[in-house]
Amino acid sequence: MKNKLNAIATFLRVAEVGSFSEAARQAGMKQSAVSQQIAALEEELGAVLLHRTTRVMALTEQGERYRRQIAPLLEAMQEVESQLRPRLQQWRGRVHMQLPSGLGQILLPHLLTLQKDNPDLNLTLALDDRLSDLVSEGVDVALRLSSEPPDALAARVLARIETPLFAAPDLASIKSLAELASLPHVRFSGITQTAPLRLVSDSEAVELVVNTVFRANSSEGLLQALQAGIGVGGMQLPLAEKALQSGKLVRVLPGWRLPDRFLYAVFPDARFIPWRVRRIVELIETFLKENPGVTFSS
Repeated sequence: MKNKLNAIATFLRVAEVGSFSEAARQAGMKQSAVSQQIAALEEELGAVLLHRTTRVMALTEQGERYRRQIAPLLEAMQEVESQLRPRLQQWRGRVHMQLPSGLGQILLPHLLTLQKDNPDLNLTLALDDRLSDLVSEGVDVALRLSSEPPDALAARVLARIETPLFAAPDLASIKSLAELASLPHVRFSGITQTAPLRLVSDSEAVELVVNTVFRANSSEGLLQALQAGIGVGGMQLPLAEKALQSGKLVRVLPGWRLPDRFLYAVFPDARFIPWRVRRIVELIETFLKENPGVTFSS
């Protein structure tokens, strides 16, 4: 089959946009030419890749498997070619990133500047605290906060994040762990309601039974609850810094904090990480150095 690579690229574009007509428009081709390329590719492979009717286009099971396996190979070829170009020409192509909602808000202005300065780059950002399936959702890199590396995925530790205790000023005059345990608490909803509060100091660790009165599944929800005076809670220091500086929040029992968590860059496949993805991760490390409570190993 002639121009098989072109046909593969066309197939991937159709699979991405979900439409023959839109794929043709983006590629500057006639819709009939797109259909012919897909048909020729299916004949070459001896498999039906797409179900199509006048209204609906969907990948077959074989088509989805082929898309998942062939896309990284085509990306690898493009990456090899890009190495021959000047670095300034390499900020091009798609990067799908997943960021924790809180840190994502801090990084967003920097990433928007990167996008504005490099119009050939195509960023897709998901500010989401859930653990996505990187492969099935097409995520190139996810930033995850965890006490240990994610299982079964390639991961690189970027930084350690400090998580002190905070409260509104009227709740902050606490002198002991016993007083802390008696107050209402604000906690992440991913933690079991009755789970003890784990705290560490420079020399010891404790667990406290606390009264959790409010839970939220996002850092922003927790931050607003703390500022509203609903209770005491842990918050990643970079996320609480503005409220701390403005006096809306105060640190509680500064000698104690929640166990530190590590920020990992997680990749679907360590064998091939595009240059643009590696560079964005390096830039994120640079951006994070501007924030308090972030510690780097080197």
